[in-house]
This record gives sequence, C-alpha cells and structure tokens, in this order.
Amino acid sequence: MEKKTKYLIISALLLVGFLLRVFFADKGLTGDLLVNAEWGQKIVQLGARDHYLRGDWYYTAPVYPPFSQLVFGAAYYLFDHKYVLAQLHNIIKFPPSAFIVYFYKSGYYLLLKLPGILADLGLSLIIYNVLLKLTKDNKRSLMAMAFYIFNPVTIFLSGLWGQTDSLVALLGIGSFLLLNSGQVFISIPLLFLSLYFKPNWAIFIPLYFYLMFLRKSNIKSIFLGVLVSFLLFLAITIPFTQGNVFAFTWDLFTKKIPLPIGILGKASNSAFNFYTIFFKIDIDFAPRFLSLFFFTVLNIYSFFLVRREKDKLLGLFIGLFSIGIGSFLFMTSMLERYFFPGLTPLIILMFAKPKILWGLILMNLIFFANIIWSFYRRTSDEIGKPFVTNNFLVIRSLSFISVAIYLNSLKMIQFMRGRSINRAS
Repeated sequence: MEKKTKYLIISALLLVGFLLRVFFADKGLTGDLLVNAEWGQKIVQLGARDHYLRGDWYYTAPVYPPFSQLVFGAAYYLFDHKYVLAQLHNIIKFPPSAFIVYFYKSGYYLLLKLPGILADLGLSLIIYNVLLKLTKDNKRSLMAMAFYIFNPVTIFLSGLWGQTDSLVALLGIGSFLLLNSGQVFISIPLLFLSLYFKPNWAIFIPLYFYLMFLRKSNIKSIFLGVLVSFLLFLAITIPFTQGNVFAFTWDLFTKKIPLPIGILGKASNSAFNFYTIFFKIDIDFAPRFLSLFFFTVLNIYSFFLVRREKDKLLGLFIGLFSIGIGSFLFMTSMLERYFFPGLTPLIILMFAKPKILWGLILMNLIFFANIIWSFYRRTSDEIGKPFVTNNFLVIRSLSFISVAIYLNSLKMIQFMRGRSINRAS
C-alpha cells in the first residue's frame, strides 16, 4: 500500500469517526454528563479552593480527583467565552452563524465530550501503529483501527454518554508503551495523570511495577519520573487546598473519592460478569475476599504470560488484556464501563491473533448490551425489563458467555505462544 493512500485512509477514518461522535454531542444529556457539567461550572464561577467542601450541589459532590475537575472547568471556561465566536464571525465571517447558534445552545456539552472523543481518535492510532509493528500488515492494522473508531461501544460512551474512559485509557496505554520502550521518565507522569483524572487504571499498578522490573528500568529515569509526577501533583492539587496539601489529599481519597475497583460488598453494581451468573445485579452482596483472591490470581497468571512472551510489545498487551478484562469479570462492585481498560488490548489481540477474533467480537457485543441496559434501564422499561425477567436470565446468560470467552481466549493465547502472528495465528 502506498504511503499516500495509507495516510488518506487514516485521515478519512479519523475525520468520519470525529464527525460521527460530534453528531451525538447534543444528545444523551443526562446522568453523569450533567454532573460533570455542574462540577465544571462551579469550579469556574466559585473557584477551586472549596470545590470539594461545598454542600450546595444539585446532583452530587465531586467524586473524581482534581485533574478531572480542572478539565471540566476548562470546558466551562471556554464555553463561558463563547462570545469570541460571534466576534470572529463579524471580522472574518468564520465560523458560520449556524455553528455559533448551535454552540450557544449545546457548546458546553460538546466541550465536555471533546476530550473523550479526541482520546478515541488517539487510541485508534495506537491500535493501528501497534498492530503494524506486530503484523507488518497494513490492511489488518487499518481494519483494527476502523473497528475501534466505528465500534458502537466507543461511539456510545464518548459521543452520546460523554464518558471520559477513553481519555484515562489513552494516558494509561501511553504510559505503558513508554515504559515498554524504556522511557520511564515520561511514562510515570502519564500514569499519574491517568490515575489523577480517574483511578480506573489502578488495577494495572502491580503489572506496571512488574514490567518496570522486567524491563530493568533505569533508577535515575525512575527518580526523574517520580519527581515530575510530584511537581504535577502539587501544581494540580494546590489550587484546591486551604492548608496542608498532603493532609487535604489524604482526606480527599479516604473520605470523598471512592476507589472505582471491586473492593466493596456488592456482587455487581451494573456489570455483566462472573458474579451475575449467580447473584442478582445491583441487589445481592458477595464476600469481599473474592475480589482480592481473583485479582491476585489474575496478576500472577498475567505475569506468567507476559514473561514467557518473546515479543515484548505483544506481551504487554496480553498482560493488559488479561488483567483489564479479568478484573471486570472477576472483581466485585463493578460498573458497566469498567471493562474499558481492557478494550484497546482486546481489539489489538483480536487482530493480532485472528483465531480468537470471533469470540472477542461477541464479547464486545455483550459489553455494548451491558452499556445499553445500564444507560436506559431506569428510563426505558422496554429495554431494561427483558434483561431482568425470568430471574435475570438474559444477564446470567450473557455473563456466562463473557466469562467462557475470556477463559478460552487466555487458553488459546497461551497455546499460540511463539507462533508467528504474521501467519494469522
């Protein structure tokens, strides 16, 4: 494939993917998006100093770390200065008046969704480049990129729902790629920003330290990365504090921001996983030790898979897949979106090892069904009821299928070790 043709296809995919998501920017204006909108508005209008201490919230007090609040605040700040668009139009006749009318009505929601939308495009480029390195196959890499861009899961989450999971994932995957290539001094700050936006990627911290040991990371580079992360922490956190920044942070993460990983008692908050095969979703409780037990087993097995894989890049994404999807399936108190840390690795493995392609496509569809059910279950009985009738039969069945596909995929990945992925292993 000629370079010009390749770049043309990539540009077209990115443009169509962007426009498709922007189309939904003024839709799905409910739930988490309205909460984020209130956080962003108040941090600009009232300041950051008492942001986490206020009690006059219409929806809920902030439950995400300070970096996320600054991003939401930046969105409102830009929207609050929307009059600049009219001034530009009067001077240079751009942007068009129709866009200005649209932006005055829905621009804030567009800006809130924009980080997730742009992160989707970034993740699709990572998928393309990683697969190109693994397979040396342009067509397969472009197909994987298109699969992510036009995936109903990613379109729904960033375009319609306005979730920021893709931004967290972009920072997280970027961090692991840099660690894998020996650039740990940049990797550590990126991982910090991912965690300090929303700590979903905390599940990968044991893998991160293991890879740091396995790749024999330079001590000086580690120290530099920690120092840069510490300076970022101070720069982001100090505007929110009234006194000791460390006391404020301790209080924030012990009293105000719940960890979004399965350490609580509910079997499942809204995720179709191992527990919803046996327990009722969002109702029943499961022993807490099960999460820690499964998480420990997942990490030990993932370390084994990563260490025995000769291709370091492939080994990295095998580890991210096994822990990312495995945590979603086997840890308690999971939300429907917590599969997302494993989604990009899942797509990369789908196209790197086509023998597991169809199983993972089915798993992707189950993730989408989980999202649709969770988003509409309280507002649309036609969508929510079929999943829970007959003692949650549909949810139990989809959960069982997901677990079976995951376990079979790990078995096939282990069996196919050492086989050339260029021969469509």
